[in-house]
Amino acid sequence: MRYINSDKILAAQLTTPAENPLAGDDTRLIDVWFDGSAVRKQLFKKVNKTEQEAMAQELEDKGFIRSGNLLINPRAVLFAEMEHEIVGGLVTIGYQDNGKPVELKVDSDVFKDLCERLAREKK
Repeated sequence: MRYINSDKILAAQLTTPAENPLAGDDTRLIDVWFDGSAVRKQLFKKVNKTEQEAMAQELEDKGFIRSGNLLINPRAVLFAEMEHEIVGGLVTIGYQDNGKPVELKVDSDVFKDLCERLAREKK
């Protein structure tokens, strides 16, 4: 049994058999970046497919934006920068204990959607 406080999640990366052939229905992975005094990353191993899909749905219901198997909380974005229209951009969601930024890469369509959403929310 496991409980993950989704209110503290800044971003989550889901690993499925498509990304890792060693993953299966009962051995999936979830990387989660948590908010706090510094951004912390936690790997949850061996979650099952149902648990992984339920978490993804819960995060999407909370307004997270999805880029492939990466889900990002738009309210966690400190700044975002487009690298190239074909490649996409980098989103900074906070800083680690050592002061280095936590940057996540998103594709260009998601980047544009994210920036539009953030601009609308600011108004």
